[in-house]
Amino acid sequence: MQPDFWEFPEVASGELLEQQLHSLRKDSPLLAKFIDLLDVCIHAIDKNGNTIFYSKGTEMLENFEERDVIGKPISEIYKIDGKAKIDEKNSMVLKALKTGQPLKNQHMTYFVSETKKVDVITNVYPIYAGKEVVAAVAVFHDITQAKQMSEKIMELQKSLFQQKANSNGTQYCFDQIIGPGQAMQETINIAKKVALNYSPVLIQGETGTGKELFAQSIHNASPLAKGPFVAVNCAAIPETLLESVLFGTSKGAFTGAIEKPGLFEEAQNGTLFLDEINSMDMHLQTKLLRVLQTKTIMRVGSNKSIPVNARIISAINMDPKEALDKNLLRSDIYYRLSVVNLVIPPLRERSDCLLALTDHFIKQNNKIMGKNIEGLSKEVSNMFKRYNWPGNVRELEHAVEHAMNLAEDPEKNLGLYQLPPYLKNKFESHRSLPKDLSVKNLKQTLLKYEKEIIAAKLKSNQGNITQTAKELNVSRQHLQYRLKRLKIKEA
Repeated sequence: MQPDFWEFPEVASGELLEQQLHSLRKDSPLLAKFIDLLDVCIHAIDKNGNTIFYSKGTEMLENFEERDVIGKPISEIYKIDGKAKIDEKNSMVLKALKTGQPLKNQHMTYFVSETKKVDVITNVYPIYAGKEVVAAVAVFHDITQAKQMSEKIMELQKSLFQQKANSNGTQYCFDQIIGPGQAMQETINIAKKVALNYSPVLIQGETGTGKELFAQSIHNASPLAKGPFVAVNCAAIPETLLESVLFGTSKGAFTGAIEKPGLFEEAQNGTLFLDEINSMDMHLQTKLLRVLQTKTIMRVGSNKSIPVNARIISAINMDPKEALDKNLLRSDIYYRLSVVNLVIPPLRERSDCLLALTDHFIKQNNKIMGKNIEGLSKEVSNMFKRYNWPGNVRELEHAVEHAMNLAEDPEKNLGLYQLPPYLKNKFESHRSLPKDLSVKNLKQTLLKYEKEIIAAKLKSNQGNITQTAKELNVSRQHLQYRLKRLKIKEA
Protein backbone atom coordinates (compact mmCIF):
# COMPACT_ATOMS: atom_id res chain seq x y z
CA MET A 1 0.00 0.00 0.00
CA GLN A 2 1.38 3.39 -1.00
CA PRO A 3 2.21 5.60 2.02
CA ASP A 4 0.62 9.03 2.47
CA PHE A 5 4.06 10.59 2.99
CA TRP A 6 7.69 9.81 2.37
CA GLU A 7 9.85 9.51 5.47
CA PHE A 8 13.63 9.73 5.56
CA PRO A 9 14.60 9.35 9.25
CA GLU A 10 18.28 9.80 8.50
CA VAL A 11 17.68 13.19 6.87
CA ALA A 12 18.39 16.05 9.26
CA SER A 13 17.93 19.01 6.95
CA GLY A 14 16.68 20.16 3.56
CA GLU A 15 20.26 20.78 2.44
CA LEU A 16 21.24 17.15 3.15
CA LEU A 17 18.13 15.91 1.33
CA GLU A 18 19.07 18.01 -1.67
CA GLN A 19 22.53 16.42 -1.70
CA GLN A 20 21.01 12.93 -1.58
CA LEU A 21 18.66 13.66 -4.47
CA HIS A 22 21.45 15.10 -6.59
CA SER A 23 23.61 12.04 -5.89
CA LEU A 24 20.87 9.87 -7.36
CA ARG A 25 21.98 10.57 -10.94
CA LYS A 26 25.63 9.94 -10.09
CA ASP A 27 25.32 6.85 -7.89
CA SER A 28 22.33 5.20 -9.62
CA PRO A 29 22.56 6.10 -13.33
CA LEU A 30 20.23 3.28 -14.39
CA LEU A 31 17.48 4.44 -12.02
CA ALA A 32 18.03 8.05 -13.08
CA LYS A 33 17.76 7.03 -16.75
CA PHE A 34 14.55 5.16 -16.02
CA ILE A 35 13.06 8.23 -14.35
CA ASP A 36 14.06 10.37 -17.33
CA LEU A 37 12.29 8.01 -19.76
CA LEU A 38 8.98 8.13 -17.90
CA ASP A 39 6.28 10.42 -19.21
CA VAL A 40 5.58 11.55 -15.66
CA CYS A 41 7.37 14.51 -14.14
CA ILE A 42 8.98 14.83 -10.72
CA HIS A 43 9.61 18.13 -8.98
CA ALA A 44 10.80 18.38 -5.36
CA ILE A 45 11.24 21.44 -3.15
CA ASP A 46 12.81 21.98 0.24
CA LYS A 47 11.09 23.48 3.28
CA ASN A 48 11.85 27.00 2.00
CA GLY A 49 10.10 26.36 -1.32
CA ASN A 50 13.32 26.10 -3.33
CA THR A 51 13.66 23.49 -6.07
CA ILE A 52 15.98 20.60 -5.13
CA PHE A 53 15.04 18.03 -7.80
CA TYR A 54 13.79 18.57 -11.34
CA SER A 55 13.40 15.60 -13.70
CA LYS A 56 13.96 15.51 -17.46
CA GLY A 57 10.24 14.95 -17.99
CA THR A 58 9.53 18.21 -16.19
CA GLU A 59 12.13 19.98 -18.35
CA MET A 60 10.38 18.81 -21.52
CA LEU A 61 6.97 19.86 -20.29
CA GLU A 62 7.89 23.29 -18.96
CA ASN A 63 10.74 24.26 -21.33
CA PHE A 64 13.03 25.00 -18.37
CA GLU A 65 16.45 23.46 -17.81
CA GLU A 66 17.41 21.93 -14.50
CA ARG A 67 20.24 24.41 -13.94
CA ASP A 68 17.77 27.31 -14.36
CA VAL A 69 15.42 26.17 -11.60
CA ILE A 70 17.54 24.31 -9.04
CA GLY A 71 17.89 26.40 -5.89
CA LYS A 72 15.22 28.90 -6.98
CA PRO A 73 11.89 29.47 -5.16
CA ILE A 74 9.02 28.09 -7.23
CA SER A 75 7.13 31.34 -6.57
CA GLU A 76 9.61 33.02 -8.92
CA ILE A 77 9.28 30.40 -11.65
CA TYR A 78 5.56 29.81 -12.12
CA LYS A 79 2.43 31.89 -12.47
CA ILE A 80 -1.17 30.78 -12.13
CA ASP A 81 -2.93 33.05 -14.63
CA GLY A 82 -0.06 34.87 -16.29
CA LYS A 83 -0.02 37.52 -13.57
CA ALA A 84 -0.61 36.13 -10.08
CA LYS A 85 2.43 34.57 -8.42
CA ILE A 86 2.18 31.09 -7.05
CA ASP A 87 1.76 30.66 -3.28
CA GLU A 88 0.47 28.16 -0.75
CA LYS A 89 -3.13 29.08 -1.59
CA ASN A 90 -2.88 28.01 -5.21
CA SER A 91 0.13 25.65 -5.25
CA MET A 92 -0.37 22.00 -4.35
CA VAL A 93 3.28 21.45 -3.47
CA LEU A 94 3.50 24.51 -1.21
CA LYS A 95 0.24 23.51 0.43
CA ALA A 96 1.55 19.99 1.16
CA LEU A 97 4.72 21.55 2.54
CA LYS A 98 2.74 23.70 4.95
CA THR A 99 0.07 21.21 6.03
CA GLY A 100 2.15 18.03 5.97
CA GLN A 101 -0.76 16.28 4.25
CA PRO A 102 -0.62 14.51 0.87
CA LEU A 103 -2.72 15.69 -2.08
CA LYS A 104 -3.74 13.11 -4.66
CA ASN A 105 -5.13 13.26 -8.20
CA GLN A 106 -5.27 17.05 -8.24
CA HIS A 107 -5.86 18.94 -11.48
CA MET A 108 -3.80 22.13 -11.79
CA THR A 109 -3.37 24.74 -14.49
CA TYR A 110 -0.43 27.14 -14.46
CA PHE A 111 1.75 29.27 -16.71
CA VAL A 112 5.42 28.53 -17.35
CA SER A 113 5.77 31.59 -19.59
CA GLU A 114 3.66 34.55 -20.65
CA THR A 115 1.96 32.43 -23.31
CA LYS A 116 2.45 28.76 -22.40
CA LYS A 117 -0.16 27.24 -20.10
CA VAL A 118 -0.03 23.63 -18.97
CA ASP A 119 -2.56 21.31 -17.38
CA VAL A 120 -1.36 18.48 -15.15
CA ILE A 121 -2.71 15.81 -12.83
CA THR A 122 -0.49 15.66 -9.77
CA ASN A 123 0.10 13.71 -6.59
CA VAL A 124 2.01 15.62 -3.93
CA TYR A 125 3.67 14.08 -0.87
CA PRO A 126 5.30 15.77 2.11
CA ILE A 127 8.73 14.42 3.04
CA TYR A 128 9.37 13.96 6.75
CA ALA A 129 12.60 13.80 8.71
CA GLY A 130 11.28 12.50 12.02
CA LYS A 131 8.34 14.76 12.82
CA GLU A 132 9.50 17.67 10.70
CA VAL A 133 8.42 18.30 7.12
CA VAL A 134 11.67 19.04 5.30
CA ALA A 135 10.46 18.90 1.69
CA ALA A 136 7.62 18.05 -0.67
CA VAL A 137 7.66 16.18 -3.95
CA ALA A 138 5.17 16.42 -6.80
CA VAL A 139 4.74 13.55 -9.25
CA PHE A 140 2.61 14.60 -12.17
CA HIS A 141 1.83 13.99 -15.82
CA ASP A 142 0.85 16.34 -18.61
CA ILE A 143 -2.79 16.39 -19.78
CA THR A 144 -2.61 19.69 -21.72
CA GLN A 145 -3.31 18.19 -25.15
CA ALA A 146 -5.91 15.79 -23.78
CA LYS A 147 -7.72 18.65 -22.06
CA GLN A 148 -7.67 20.78 -25.19
CA MET A 149 -9.02 17.88 -27.24
CA SER A 150 -11.70 17.21 -24.63
CA GLU A 151 -12.79 20.85 -24.60
CA LYS A 152 -12.94 20.87 -28.40
CA ILE A 153 -15.09 17.74 -28.43
CA MET A 154 -17.38 19.20 -25.76
CA GLU A 155 -17.77 22.40 -27.74
CA LEU A 156 -18.67 20.43 -30.85
CA GLN A 157 -21.13 18.31 -28.88
CA LYS A 158 -22.66 21.40 -27.33
CA SER A 159 -22.93 23.05 -30.73
CA LEU A 160 -24.61 19.99 -32.25
CA PHE A 161 -26.98 19.68 -29.31
CA GLN A 162 -27.98 23.33 -29.23
CA GLN A 163 -28.21 24.02 -32.96
CA LYS A 164 -31.47 22.21 -33.52
CA ALA A 165 -32.94 25.30 -35.10
CA ASN A 166 -35.90 25.30 -37.45
CA SER A 167 -35.55 26.70 -40.94
CA ASN A 168 -37.41 29.84 -39.81
CA GLY A 169 -34.60 30.83 -37.43
CA THR A 170 -36.08 29.53 -34.17
CA GLN A 171 -35.13 26.85 -31.65
CA TYR A 172 -38.04 26.79 -29.25
CA CYS A 173 -41.74 26.04 -29.13
CA PHE A 174 -44.22 25.82 -26.25
CA ASP A 175 -43.54 22.12 -25.64
CA GLN A 176 -39.97 23.01 -24.64
CA ILE A 177 -40.94 25.51 -21.93
CA ILE A 178 -40.33 23.97 -18.51
CA GLY A 179 -43.01 25.30 -16.20
CA PRO A 180 -45.18 22.84 -14.28
CA GLY A 181 -46.28 25.42 -11.70
CA GLN A 182 -49.62 27.20 -11.80
CA ALA A 183 -48.25 30.70 -12.50
CA MET A 184 -46.17 29.51 -15.42
CA GLN A 185 -48.95 27.36 -16.84
CA GLU A 186 -51.30 30.35 -16.82
CA THR A 187 -48.66 32.41 -18.66
CA ILE A 188 -48.18 29.65 -21.25
CA ASN A 189 -51.93 29.32 -21.80
CA ILE A 190 -52.26 33.07 -22.40
CA ALA A 191 -49.33 33.01 -24.82
CA LYS A 192 -50.87 30.13 -26.78
CA LYS A 193 -54.11 32.10 -27.24
CA VAL A 194 -52.18 35.22 -28.25
CA ALA A 195 -50.20 33.25 -30.83
CA LEU A 196 -53.29 32.52 -32.92
CA ASN A 197 -53.67 36.17 -33.93
CA TYR A 198 -51.48 38.99 -35.33
CA SER A 199 -51.68 41.51 -32.49
CA PRO A 200 -48.42 43.07 -31.23
CA VAL A 201 -47.22 41.52 -27.97
CA LEU A 202 -45.11 43.12 -25.24
CA ILE A 203 -43.38 40.51 -23.07
CA GLN A 204 -42.47 41.78 -19.62
CA GLY A 205 -39.93 39.89 -17.53
CA GLU A 206 -36.72 40.25 -15.60
CA THR A 207 -33.37 39.35 -17.14
CA GLY A 208 -33.06 35.60 -17.56
CA THR A 209 -36.75 34.67 -17.35
CA GLY A 210 -36.93 33.42 -20.95
CA LYS A 211 -38.54 36.23 -22.91
CA GLU A 212 -37.11 35.18 -26.28
CA LEU A 213 -38.12 31.58 -25.60
CA PHE A 214 -41.73 32.80 -25.35
CA ALA A 215 -41.35 35.03 -28.40
CA GLN A 216 -40.12 32.12 -30.53
CA SER A 217 -42.87 29.85 -29.19
CA ILE A 218 -45.54 32.41 -30.05
CA HIS A 219 -44.13 32.70 -33.57
CA ASN A 220 -44.05 28.92 -34.08
CA ALA A 221 -47.67 28.57 -32.92
CA SER A 222 -48.89 31.45 -35.09
CA PRO A 223 -50.18 31.61 -38.69
CA LEU A 224 -46.79 33.21 -39.52
CA ALA A 225 -44.81 30.14 -38.40
CA LYS A 226 -43.51 29.41 -41.91
CA GLY A 227 -42.16 32.96 -42.14
CA PRO A 228 -38.87 34.14 -40.65
CA PHE A 229 -38.28 34.95 -36.99
CA VAL A 230 -35.82 37.84 -36.71
CA ALA A 231 -34.54 39.04 -33.33
CA VAL A 232 -32.52 42.07 -32.27
CA ASN A 233 -31.41 43.22 -28.83
CA CYS A 234 -31.84 46.99 -28.85
CA ALA A 235 -29.38 47.40 -25.96
CA ALA A 236 -26.61 45.51 -27.74
CA ILE A 237 -26.38 47.77 -30.79
CA PRO A 238 -25.13 51.38 -30.61
CA GLU A 239 -27.76 54.03 -31.28
CA THR A 240 -25.91 55.22 -34.38
CA LEU A 241 -26.17 51.75 -35.94
CA LEU A 242 -29.56 50.55 -34.75
CA GLU A 243 -31.52 52.68 -37.24
CA SER A 244 -29.70 51.23 -40.25
CA VAL A 245 -29.94 47.73 -38.76
CA LEU A 246 -33.72 48.04 -38.43
CA PHE A 247 -34.56 49.96 -41.60
CA GLY A 248 -31.65 49.16 -43.92
CA THR A 249 -29.43 51.51 -45.93
CA SER A 250 -29.46 53.09 -49.35
CA LYS A 251 -26.35 53.46 -51.48
CA GLY A 252 -24.70 56.81 -50.75
CA ALA A 253 -26.44 57.32 -47.40
CA PHE A 254 -22.96 57.57 -45.86
CA THR A 255 -19.42 56.71 -46.88
CA GLY A 256 -19.29 53.09 -47.93
CA ALA A 257 -23.06 52.60 -47.65
CA ILE A 258 -24.63 49.99 -49.92
CA GLU A 259 -28.14 48.93 -50.73
CA LYS A 260 -28.95 46.67 -47.83
CA PRO A 261 -32.29 45.59 -46.38
CA GLY A 262 -32.93 46.04 -42.67
CA LEU A 263 -34.48 43.66 -40.20
CA PHE A 264 -38.02 44.83 -40.95
CA GLU A 265 -37.59 43.66 -44.54
CA GLU A 266 -35.87 40.44 -43.48
CA ALA A 267 -38.83 39.69 -41.19
CA GLN A 268 -41.35 40.12 -44.04
CA ASN A 269 -44.38 37.85 -43.49
CA GLY A 270 -42.86 36.70 -40.23
CA THR A 271 -42.07 38.06 -36.76
CA LEU A 272 -39.65 40.79 -35.66
CA PHE A 273 -38.63 40.48 -32.01
CA LEU A 274 -37.38 43.72 -30.42
CA ASP A 275 -35.71 42.81 -27.14
CA GLU A 276 -35.05 45.45 -24.44
CA ILE A 277 -37.17 47.98 -26.30
CA ASN A 278 -36.70 50.44 -23.42
CA SER A 279 -33.03 50.79 -24.47
CA MET A 280 -33.98 52.25 -27.86
CA ASP A 281 -33.25 55.95 -28.34
CA MET A 282 -36.36 58.18 -28.09
CA HIS A 283 -35.72 59.64 -31.54
CA LEU A 284 -35.66 56.15 -33.02
CA GLN A 285 -38.83 55.25 -31.13
CA THR A 286 -40.53 58.09 -33.01
CA LYS A 287 -39.50 56.54 -36.33
CA LEU A 288 -40.63 53.12 -35.10
CA LEU A 289 -44.04 54.58 -34.27
CA ARG A 290 -44.38 55.79 -37.85
CA VAL A 291 -43.58 52.31 -39.14
CA LEU A 292 -46.23 50.78 -36.89
CA GLN A 293 -48.79 53.32 -38.10
CA THR A 294 -48.06 53.22 -41.84
CA LYS A 295 -46.64 49.67 -42.17
CA THR A 296 -43.90 51.09 -44.38
CA ILE A 297 -40.22 51.82 -43.85
CA MET A 298 -37.66 54.00 -45.59
CA ARG A 299 -34.07 52.89 -45.74
CA VAL A 300 -31.52 55.30 -44.30
CA GLY A 301 -30.57 57.75 -47.09
CA SER A 302 -33.66 57.00 -49.19
CA ASN A 303 -37.04 58.67 -49.61
CA LYS A 304 -38.71 55.59 -51.08
CA SER A 305 -41.35 53.85 -48.93
CA ILE A 306 -41.19 50.07 -48.73
CA PRO A 307 -44.24 48.12 -47.48
CA VAL A 308 -43.50 45.75 -44.60
CA ASN A 309 -45.65 43.05 -43.09
CA ALA A 310 -44.15 41.67 -39.91
CA ARG A 311 -45.70 40.96 -36.56
CA ILE A 312 -43.94 42.86 -33.77
CA ILE A 313 -43.14 41.13 -30.51
CA SER A 314 -41.18 43.29 -28.10
CA ALA A 315 -39.73 42.69 -24.66
CA ILE A 316 -38.90 44.82 -21.66
CA ASN A 317 -36.87 43.84 -18.57
CA MET A 318 -38.51 46.30 -16.18
CA ASP A 319 -41.97 47.46 -15.17
CA PRO A 320 -43.37 49.45 -18.15
CA LYS A 321 -44.71 52.10 -15.76
CA GLU A 322 -41.19 52.64 -14.45
CA ALA A 323 -39.87 52.90 -18.02
CA LEU A 324 -42.54 55.49 -18.83
CA ASP A 325 -41.82 57.50 -15.67
CA LYS A 326 -38.09 57.54 -16.46
CA ASN A 327 -38.71 58.59 -20.10
CA LEU A 328 -37.16 55.39 -21.38
CA LEU A 329 -40.29 54.53 -23.35
CA ARG A 330 -42.68 56.76 -25.25
CA SER A 331 -46.27 56.34 -24.11
CA ASP A 332 -47.60 56.16 -27.68
CA ILE A 333 -45.07 53.44 -28.56
CA TYR A 334 -45.97 51.55 -25.40
CA TYR A 335 -49.67 51.47 -26.22
CA ARG A 336 -48.92 50.43 -29.81
CA LEU A 337 -46.61 47.57 -28.79
CA SER A 338 -48.59 46.32 -25.79
CA VAL A 339 -51.89 45.46 -27.41
CA VAL A 340 -51.29 42.22 -25.55
CA ASN A 341 -49.10 42.33 -22.42
CA LEU A 342 -47.55 39.03 -21.37
CA VAL A 343 -45.85 38.92 -17.95
CA ILE A 344 -43.34 36.15 -17.24
CA PRO A 345 -43.04 35.63 -13.47
CA PRO A 346 -39.52 35.61 -12.01
CA LEU A 347 -38.10 32.32 -10.76
CA ARG A 348 -38.45 33.34 -7.10
CA GLU A 349 -42.23 33.53 -7.63
CA ARG A 350 -42.46 30.09 -9.21
CA SER A 351 -40.42 27.88 -6.92
CA ASP A 352 -42.69 25.02 -7.99
CA CYS A 353 -40.75 25.04 -11.28
CA LEU A 354 -37.29 25.01 -9.70
CA LEU A 355 -36.67 21.26 -9.40
CA ALA A 356 -38.11 20.55 -12.86
CA LEU A 357 -35.80 23.16 -14.40
CA THR A 358 -32.81 21.82 -12.46
CA ASP A 359 -33.55 18.28 -13.60
CA HIS A 360 -33.82 19.49 -17.21
CA PHE A 361 -30.45 21.26 -17.09
CA ILE A 362 -28.77 18.24 -15.48
CA LYS A 363 -30.06 15.91 -18.19
CA GLN A 364 -29.06 18.38 -20.89
CA ASN A 365 -25.52 18.66 -19.55
CA ASN A 366 -25.27 14.89 -19.07
CA LYS A 367 -25.71 14.55 -22.84
CA ILE A 368 -23.21 17.29 -23.61
CA MET A 369 -20.54 16.25 -21.11
CA GLY A 370 -21.06 12.50 -21.16
CA LYS A 371 -21.81 12.35 -17.44
CA ASN A 372 -24.39 10.53 -15.35
CA ILE A 373 -25.47 13.00 -12.66
CA GLU A 374 -28.85 12.15 -11.18
CA GLY A 375 -29.73 15.22 -9.13
CA LEU A 376 -28.80 17.54 -6.26
CA SER A 377 -27.54 16.77 -2.81
CA LYS A 378 -30.02 17.53 -0.03
CA GLU A 379 -27.90 20.51 1.05
CA VAL A 380 -27.86 22.04 -2.45
CA SER A 381 -31.56 21.31 -2.99
CA ASN A 382 -32.45 23.18 0.22
CA MET A 383 -30.17 26.06 -0.75
CA PHE A 384 -31.69 26.35 -4.24
CA LYS A 385 -35.16 26.57 -2.69
CA ARG A 386 -34.10 29.38 -0.35
CA TYR A 387 -32.04 31.38 -2.84
CA ASN A 388 -33.68 34.39 -4.51
CA TRP A 389 -32.31 33.80 -8.09
CA PRO A 390 -31.96 37.44 -9.23
CA GLY A 391 -30.66 36.11 -12.58
CA ASN A 392 -33.67 33.82 -12.85
CA VAL A 393 -33.63 30.74 -15.12
CA ARG A 394 -30.42 31.81 -16.88
CA GLU A 395 -28.61 32.03 -13.53
CA LEU A 396 -29.92 28.60 -12.53
CA GLU A 397 -28.81 27.12 -15.84
CA HIS A 398 -25.30 28.54 -15.47
CA ALA A 399 -25.05 27.41 -11.83
CA VAL A 400 -25.96 23.84 -12.79
CA GLU A 401 -23.55 23.87 -15.75
CA HIS A 402 -20.74 25.16 -13.48
CA ALA A 403 -21.38 22.36 -10.99
CA MET A 404 -21.58 19.75 -13.76
CA ASN A 405 -18.16 20.81 -15.03
CA LEU A 406 -16.66 20.04 -11.61
CA ALA A 407 -18.53 16.78 -11.05
CA GLU A 408 -16.46 13.62 -11.36
CA ASP A 409 -17.22 9.90 -11.45
CA PRO A 410 -18.62 8.17 -9.48
CA GLU A 411 -20.53 11.18 -8.08
CA LYS A 412 -24.28 11.07 -8.68
CA ASN A 413 -25.44 14.25 -6.94
CA LEU A 414 -24.18 17.82 -7.25
CA GLY A 415 -22.72 19.06 -3.98
CA LEU A 416 -22.26 22.46 -2.40
CA TYR A 417 -18.52 22.55 -3.15
CA GLN A 418 -19.22 22.33 -6.90
CA LEU A 419 -21.39 25.46 -7.03
CA PRO A 420 -20.08 28.83 -8.26
CA PRO A 421 -18.12 30.64 -5.51
CA TYR A 422 -20.61 33.50 -5.14
CA LEU A 423 -23.43 31.02 -4.43
CA LYS A 424 -21.35 29.10 -1.88
CA ASN A 425 -20.44 32.38 -0.15
CA LYS A 426 -24.05 33.51 0.04
CA PHE A 427 -25.10 30.16 1.45
CA GLU A 428 -22.31 30.01 4.02
CA SER A 429 -23.12 33.52 5.26
CA HIS A 430 -26.81 32.77 5.81
CA ARG A 431 -27.03 29.16 6.94
CA SER A 432 -25.94 29.54 10.58
CA LEU A 433 -27.36 31.58 13.46
CA PRO A 434 -25.05 33.43 15.86
CA LYS A 435 -23.62 31.12 18.51
CA ASP A 436 -24.36 33.63 21.26
CA LEU A 437 -28.03 33.87 20.35
CA SER A 438 -30.07 34.38 23.50
CA VAL A 439 -33.73 35.32 23.57
CA LYS A 440 -35.19 37.31 26.47
CA ASN A 441 -37.74 39.22 24.43
CA LEU A 442 -38.76 37.43 21.21
CA LYS A 443 -40.17 40.54 19.54
CA GLN A 444 -37.09 42.66 20.21
CA THR A 445 -34.76 39.82 19.16
CA LEU A 446 -36.59 39.38 15.84
CA LEU A 447 -36.52 43.12 15.20
CA LYS A 448 -32.78 43.18 15.96
CA TYR A 449 -31.94 40.46 13.46
CA GLU A 450 -34.36 41.79 10.87
CA LYS A 451 -32.54 45.12 11.05
CA GLU A 452 -29.15 43.44 10.69
CA ILE A 453 -30.27 41.37 7.69
CA ILE A 454 -31.86 44.31 5.87
CA ALA A 455 -28.92 46.63 6.59
CA ALA A 456 -26.40 44.04 5.36
CA LYS A 457 -28.38 43.34 2.19
CA LEU A 458 -28.83 47.06 1.49
CA LYS A 459 -25.10 47.63 1.94
CA SER A 460 -24.21 44.74 -0.40
CA ASN A 461 -26.46 46.33 -3.04
CA GLN A 462 -24.87 49.77 -2.49
CA GLY A 463 -28.12 51.28 -1.29
CA ASN A 464 -30.22 50.10 -4.26
CA ILE A 465 -33.76 49.75 -2.83
CA THR A 466 -35.25 47.95 -5.83
CA GLN A 467 -32.54 45.26 -5.96
CA THR A 468 -32.60 44.80 -2.19
CA ALA A 469 -36.38 44.34 -2.25
CA LYS A 470 -36.03 41.71 -4.99
CA GLU A 471 -33.40 39.75 -3.07
CA LEU A 472 -35.44 39.87 0.13
CA ASN A 473 -38.58 38.90 -1.83
CA VAL A 474 -40.63 41.86 -0.59
CA SER A 475 -42.20 44.81 -2.37
CA ARG A 476 -40.29 48.07 -2.68
CA GLN A 477 -42.98 49.86 -0.67
CA HIS A 478 -42.81 47.30 2.14
CA LEU A 479 -39.03 47.55 2.28
CA GLN A 480 -39.17 51.34 2.52
CA TYR A 481 -41.67 51.01 5.37
CA ARG A 482 -39.33 48.60 7.21
CA LEU A 483 -36.36 50.92 6.67
CA LYS A 484 -38.30 53.72 8.30
CA ARG A 485 -39.71 51.50 11.06
CA LEU A 486 -36.28 50.06 11.95
CA LYS A 487 -34.51 53.42 11.50
CA ILE A 488 -32.10 52.12 8.85
CA LYS A 489 -30.37 54.77 6.79
CA GLU A 490 -30.76 54.29 3.04
CA ALA A 491 -27.15 55.45 2.44
